[in-house]
Amino acid sequence: MKVFAILGVVALVILLLIFGPLLTIWSLNTLFPALAIPYTMETWAAIVLMGMWVRGTVDFRKNK
Repeated sequence: MKVFAILGVVALVILLLIFGPLLTIWSLNTLFPALAIPYTMETWAAIVLMGMWVRGTVDFRKNK
């Protein structure tokens, strides 16, 4: 049973890594219809790179 739970979590993480950027594009297109961002590999990769950049510049620690 524990193996299935671990495999389920791993599958969920992989699905979020794949479909997370597409959900971001969908949400931007929904909020701002004038953007009309197409669903392509290039826009998917751009969202992934933008997300990596944002995660790298934001610091939530109190003491630096």
